[in-house]
Amino acid sequence: MSKTRSIGCYGGPPPDLPDPVREIWAYDGALSILLGQLLRDVEGIPPEHRPGWWDARVEELRTQAMFSDLFFDVALGLAPDDREDLAELFEETAARLRDRPPRTPGQADDWHLVFRGDHAYDVGPIAELGQALGELLRGTLAAPPPGTLWLYGSPGGRTTISPR
Repeated sequence: MSKTRSIGCYGGPPPDLPDPVREIWAYDGALSILLGQLLRDVEGIPPEHRPGWWDARVEELRTQAMFSDLFFDVALGLAPDDREDLAELFEETAARLRDRPPRTPGQADDWHLVFRGDHAYDVGPIAELGQALGELLRGTLAAPPPGTLWLYGSPGGRTTISPR
């Protein structure tokens, strides 16, 4: 199991070399918590009010929440209008996370949450990851410094890494 993972918004197979405005890295525990909260949030919405694409994509989101060694194309094969819906869902989930105390494995009773160790996760960097995924889906994520990629979900918040 890796500790970090790659997330892109390509709408297809990722290129051989990462595109720094279409790809980020994130700590796997942070992404699992974010996706777990997103799943809870949307599954709490009456089915008739969920996005029309939800039923066709929910299993992919569950898989991405559980397995940390997979590339995650956050576009999920969605049309541009549907990507906007998903961006809004990530932002709403990020806002809810900001209102919560740190999470520990003992506080999570959901099968789809994966934790590394038994420490509390500061929800600030996890919420920041949710905001970044919304921006990534919209194509508005700020470019990182040259020769780097953004890394989200780390203690202390966003930082950069070398793509090599």
